[in-house]
Amino acid sequence: MGRGVPMDGEPARAAQESGAPSGATLDKRDVLSGLRCHQKLWFEFHEAYAPELVPDAEAEMRFAEGHLVGARARLAMGDGVHLAPGREVAQIEVVKRTAEAMERGERLLFEPGFTAAGASVRADIMARDGDAWVMTEVKSSKWPEKDRDREKKVALHLTDIAVQQWVAGEAKVPIARANLMYLNPECRHPDLSNLFTSVDVTARTAPVVLALPAAVRTMHAMLRDAEPPKVSVGDQCTDPDECPFHARCHDTLPDHHVSELYYAKKQARTLAAEGKTMISDLSASDAPNAPAKRQVRAVTTGTRIVEPGLANALTAIARPIAYLDFETVQLAVPRWPGCGPQAMVTVQFSVHREGFADDTTRQYLARRGGDPRPQLITELIDACAGAASVVVYYEAFEKARIRELAEWFPVHASALMDISDRIVDLLPIVRDHVYDPEFHGSFSLKKVLPALVPDLDYSDLVIQDGGAATAGIYRLLFDDALDEDAQASHRTDLVAYCHRDTEAMVKLVAKLKELT
Repeated sequence: MGRGVPMDGEPARAAQESGAPSGATLDKRDVLSGLRCHQKLWFEFHEAYAPELVPDAEAEMRFAEGHLVGARARLAMGDGVHLAPGREVAQIEVVKRTAEAMERGERLLFEPGFTAAGASVRADIMARDGDAWVMTEVKSSKWPEKDRDREKKVALHLTDIAVQQWVAGEAKVPIARANLMYLNPECRHPDLSNLFTSVDVTARTAPVVLALPAAVRTMHAMLRDAEPPKVSVGDQCTDPDECPFHARCHDTLPDHHVSELYYAKKQARTLAAEGKTMISDLSASDAPNAPAKRQVRAVTTGTRIVEPGLANALTAIARPIAYLDFETVQLAVPRWPGCGPQAMVTVQFSVHREGFADDTTRQYLARRGGDPRPQLITELIDACAGAASVVVYYEAFEKARIRELAEWFPVHASALMDISDRIVDLLPIVRDHVYDPEFHGSFSLKKVLPALVPDLDYSDLVIQDGGAATAGIYRLLFDDALDEDAQASHRTDLVAYCHRDTEAMVKLVAKLKELT
């Protein structure tokens, strides 16, 4: 088999004698991967040390917050037996401890383990209920009640706990009920007594459990093959997140493939099925929206398209100008007063001032210890004072963050909302008036900038994207392993990244004016 010694810090996932067709036991992550895409599972199983599987800083941040959520959940449940206090504990040992705890009549188990039917799982929490057990899966997210992808996310969570139910049942451990424990959106720091809320999903997991035996047998049979299965690219490549092996399946697609068509995933699949695989194969009527039609024109002619309305759109940017960019940290367990679970808290800004007597860049980045928001607000108000326009790229983000700051600190609400009222969004100005073939179907700043301002990019920076910035801020504020030198280095890198975002907007506006 392709799997050998498990990576440090992971539960043992290697081959165990289980009677499984592939000769190895699949853990919950394997099963979930296999239900999503057999090719993804094949790569993870046979290439366990592939570079795509090395966790990045964002993954480490999510793991740290998940670990904290798990600890809080155990505290909320009361005294119980923790069977796997360290993730290095081998699964065979956890299974043994679980059986012993059940035999001696323990009523509350944390991280019990089960192996059966070619699969292996660890539950978060199990509480005895008569002769059976209530299984609880703890999530580091809120119940997705208002999420536009609610059903997809709920289905994923149901499958997660259903896999655990099924393996426990195969191990002759009866499960009376299945619960999903979510972060409570009503909870507010400093009172964390109501941090969690539970949803009984027993009835909804039943059909998923019934489908698992056949699905897992098929996975084992597939894993016996020496070559990965052929799977067509599709929604599974990016839903619920981008597959780590995305590039392996998509690198073979040529530039300007129809999959790049702006905001048109479903239409792109239909067009490809009709044989229109390249954007150059399309007519304007094939494009479902104005930017996509502009994209078809640009790619077909090999030229940059600039609409005549660009000059008028740019008149919305009045001088003096404050170019503004925020960076945030999102904490599953709130740390600061008034914050709820997974609140997105602004902890850094960069303001590039243009047309002032002092055209300087103003920066703020939180320091460890204490609530950073009061000082950030004071400095933000000062940095934007006197600006006729506050230019951002994608105003929904900055406006939401300003609104939250105003709600948390109503004494500053008037000044903060005044900043919000002066915001001019650069994104729709670009999207509605310009298309360069090098945008490749995206209007993100990281795509637009190299196409229009090729002498400025992020390649010289240590931190090159927003996700890495969020992870860097998290380490700066909460990683006790960082010494003073490492903290100073992190600060330098974070300030450079945030400054580059505002610098990019300055140069982008200058370029747009050239194009008029």
